[in-house]
Amino acid sequence: MNLKLKLAFSCYVVNIIGMCIFGLIYVLNNEFMPFHADVIQTSWSELGKYQQILYLGMMRTEGAGFLATSLAMTILLLIPFRQKQVWSYWAITAIGLVEYLPTLIATFNVARITPASPPWLAVLLGCVTLLIALFLALRSDH
Repeated sequence: MNLKLKLAFSCYVVNIIGMCIFGLIYVLNNEFMPFHADVIQTSWSELGKYQQILYLGMMRTEGAGFLATSLAMTILLLIPFRQKQVWSYWAITAIGLVEYLPTLIATFNVARITPASPPWLAVLLGCVTLLIALFLALRSDH
């Protein structure tokens, strides 16, 4: 692998690790995140049982999406990417963006409209890093 392909690989790995961390946090937490409390101006303990079930269900769904996306990206990175199959560069990036973009839109809107501080900048950084990885991979010598 040449330098550009190694850098692209690293960018993808950083995204995979970040998605795994976010995914695990969302799947394993037993209450919502601090920014969720800021959005609804209510603490976890003030929510009713069914509201807590709903929030945990939504968080676990989002977390599962991040984990599934990171798994798909890992498989593509370890097999076709390492074989320098150009389609995999596009596929890894597209799969990551499909997970990131709705999350970016939602978290940015929450940050814009409410006093909460959701991690929209981290999601934006993930998007940019994926695009950088794609650019580097496509510019590498095959």
